[in-house]
Amino acid sequence: MNQTPITLHAISVADLDAVVALHCASWRSAYRGILSDAYLDGDLLTDRLEVWHLKLSMMTERQFGWLAKHDGEPVGFVFASIDHDPTWGTLVDNLHVLPSHHGAGIGRGLLMAVAHFARERAKANATHAGLFLWCLEQNIRARAFYEHLGAEAVERIVSTAADGQSHPKWRCAWRIMPFAP
Repeated sequence: MNQTPITLHAISVADLDAVVALHCASWRSAYRGILSDAYLDGDLLTDRLEVWHLKLSMMTERQFGWLAKHDGEPVGFVFASIDHDPTWGTLVDNLHVLPSHHGAGIGRGLLMAVAHFARERAKANATHAGLFLWCLEQNIRARAFYEHLGAEAVERIVSTAADGQSHPKWRCAWRIMPFAP
């Protein structure tokens, strides 16, 4: 990847197609061998289109996100909910970067944008200053990435994933907002 800067813009329903394409590409790469092949190779596009149409068209004032672009092309996105949990704070509901752009700092940049926005909201509204996300246990690469950025695996649960199967996952949390100046 060349040195063209990554640009971020606030996510909206107008970004639906880009978000769905990024989500599908990310899942097909990261979750191969974790989620069922039948699910990943099936009509994942329609499934994610339904999910994201609902999320983006019904965003509340507590939900936000950014779409990352490189040379004008979408390469990643993040979606979060402020003060989602009274103990852990802001939920990073989704963070996806195209596999071809892993290692370029895009995921870190998107998390920094979430942390900054959530920290500013926490200051203004006396809300919780933490940040967390859920990560499938078998997604070793993602867990290592979050831990490298200071997250702690604080809770393990088993839940039903999008493919209808039970999968263990970890709550990865930053007790104090990461990336503080």
